Amino acid sequence: MKLGQDTKLSIMMVVAAALLLQMSETLEYFSTRRTFNAQLTEMAQYDLNDSHRISQVKQEVEAATQAVLPKIAKQINEMDLDTLQILVKNLIKEQPQIVGVSIGYLPEFVTKEMDFGNHRYGIYIYENKNVKDSVETVKLKSKDYTERPWFEDILNSNGYWSEPYEGLYNYILMCSYSIPIRNDAGKTVAIMAADIPLREVSAAATKFYEMQRKSALRNFLFNLSGILLLGFIVYRAFSYLRRLNTAYAEKERFTGELNVARDIQESMIPKKFPGPSDRKDLEMFASLTPAREVGGDFYDFLILNDRVCFCIGDVSGKGVPASMLMTVTRTLFRTEARSALLNLEESSKNDAAFIMKRINHMLCEEQTSGFFATMFIGMIDLKSGNLNYCNAGHEAPILIHENPQPSGVKSESLQIVPNLPVGALSNWVYEGQTTLLQPNDILFLYTDGLSEARNVKGELLTRKRVLQLSQQAENHTPGEIVTLMEEEAKKHAGNAEQSDDLTLMALKWKGDSETVQPPKTVNAQPSTPNPQPYEGIAANADKVTLLASKSYLPQMKSFMIKATDRAGLNERATKQLRLAVEEAVANVVHHSHADTVTLASEIRGNQLLLSIIDDGFPFDPTTAQVTDTAIPADKRPIGGLGIIFIRQMSDDLEYHRYNEHNILTIKKNIN
Repeated sequence: MKLGQDTKLSIMMVVAAALLLQMSETLEYFSTRRTFNAQLTEMAQYDLNDSHRISQVKQEVEAATQAVLPKIAKQINEMDLDTLQILVKNLIKEQPQIVGVSIGYLPEFVTKEMDFGNHRYGIYIYENKNVKDSVETVKLKSKDYTERPWFEDILNSNGYWSEPYEGLYNYILMCSYSIPIRNDAGKTVAIMAADIPLREVSAAATKFYEMQRKSALRNFLFNLSGILLLGFIVYRAFSYLRRLNTAYAEKERFTGELNVARDIQESMIPKKFPGPSDRKDLEMFASLTPAREVGGDFYDFLILNDRVCFCIGDVSGKGVPASMLMTVTRTLFRTEARSALLNLEESSKNDAAFIMKRINHMLCEEQTSGFFATMFIGMIDLKSGNLNYCNAGHEAPILIHENPQPSGVKSESLQIVPNLPVGALSNWVYEGQTTLLQPNDILFLYTDGLSEARNVKGELLTRKRVLQLSQQAENHTPGEIVTLMEEEAKKHAGNAEQSDDLTLMALKWKGDSETVQPPKTVNAQPSTPNPQPYEGIAANADKVTLLASKSYLPQMKSFMIKATDRAGLNERATKQLRLAVEEAVANVVHHSHADTVTLASEIRGNQLLLSIIDDGFPFDPTTAQVTDTAIPADKRPIGGLGIIFIRQMSDDLEYHRYNEHNILTIKKNIN
């Protein structure tokens, strides 16, 4: 199954979105892992190299804070806020490790006279890093520090180091050293906390934050791209679903119309056939299996005035265009066939070639789409068994005999003239042919949907296989032959989808004992002295007598094969001799006005002799003037080339006339 462009694009977009999201997660994982590894490495390095400095800073901060504590306690007792601020600022400036000091009173010792203003409970003095040598003061309003867990630890100690925490102003990580401030009575009235920044840790944390921020931005962009892409996919999916629903509705409508067209098309094809209960002289059956809802194959037949006119055809292409041309072609056939069957006076207008010519003319005149149709038209005289037919580029029908022919053939392809399909060329001259059917002969017609049926490997059923099957069906009825061929096509195709329309037709001319003449083709030695003029021909020579008609070309071919096989001629000599005899017989049929032609073959010494005996006008080809091929074709007289051809294909010619018959003997040396 092939994927459409939209399907391929959607699959690619889904894969891209999945890759983007996966890349985002992967980058986030590795970025976080790298950042933590770097942080841990720096922290480990800090702990190993600077642990002694931490201890030193601790001692310096504690000493400086304890040293200034009495002065601060005095100012707190005296309620001198200005002096208190000066002492704290000096502490911050003199001790570089301290970046801020907070002094918070216990709520019960805050009075209205204190200069904190508006219910403020203390001050926080810190180093402003944005202004050089500047110390800022902030008044503390909240008293929630008294509710913190560590507050009791400070009150009950002479000095308390807090856990690292996040700073509010200048540094990310801070640590505070807190001590209680007592009055003269020994009661704690306030606490003082000196803030010490963890500079190295803060720097690492800042770096970690920056790295995380950049990583988060990158991951955000990847995630956003993936989400947008997924959103676009969802949008396309909904759009595709809407289009699919529209297309499905359109398909349902179109399918409904095709079903109506199929019903109309099927109603035009005849389904009732003459059988044993309808006629004593004809039995037939046909079937049509389109590859799609509608097809380009067709068949039809009419029976009038003891004649049946039938056709089978295959329009180029498939589907609706082919079905439309099929309808037109079938309608034209029915019109012209009816006219021909009713017209008994003018023989030139009631044969198959004339019908084919009319159909071709009207198709070329009306349709300009470039379509054409292969077609076979036949007309059988149900009294005599004479078959008049014309083939327009179609598969050659198969003639199945009830009894093997003198040559041993049970079934054979009907000899056809290669005419162009109808609708291909408006001025094409269609050539018809005739042959004489024997009682119970069956004519099997088919379209290339049978011979070109394909299996899953692409192998064809082939015309050869169709001919082999026909040889197994000499005792079958037309319906049984059609069924046999259909089943073989299905068996050969197997699971492969039907690639072309399949149309089959079989007609059996059963003849009538009161009207049918005995067979005109014989291949037996006479039981009494033969009155025929066989002078110069051995009595035991093989002979066959034919009507002077192209309908007996198949019998002549079989006779020639038997003769050349008996003589043991090689392939080249066989072909030359066959062509020479065919040319000689063709001259008799076209020019001598003979009624019969007898062929005789015998071997004398190292030569195979083939004699052509006819009852036509006298004519000695050995004395005829030989055409000068050096003269341009448009200036030399008509004819003469056939004699040159016969001489070139044979080793010797001999002619004599006896008992009103021409006897021409063609000799071929046997190596």
